[in-house]
Amino acid sequence: MKLYNRQDFLKLPPGVVYCSGRPYAFGTLSVKADTLGTNDFVRLGLGWIDSYDSGQAGERLDEMLATGASYPMNECYGRDGGFDDEEVFLVFEAADLRKLIQMFTEAAELVLPLSS
Repeated sequence: MKLYNRQDFLKLPPGVVYCSGRPYAFGTLSVKADTLGTNDFVRLGLGWIDSYDSGQAGERLDEMLATGASYPMNECYGRDGGFDDEEVFLVFEAADLRKLIQMFTEAAELVLPLSS
């Protein structure tokens, strides 16, 4: 893994997988898309469910907790809009991504029979 400040992170290409935060507490796993201007970018947060707005997301989360319902993960990219020059970005490198792929593949084998 490699740690970047905001200015250097914005120079990275779309598709980079990362977690961001304040030194050194990081948030959800995300995917960087395009850089916008000089201090913003587009991202996909991987720790959220699909919904058309926050109201529906809240309803779905309540339903999931109450009834065991299942919804797919969010696939919509949006602006980061943080503009926080103190934010740092922990970027997954190729070896890290290969480990994640292996972990996710093994996890899918465990989860799929339960989801059927």
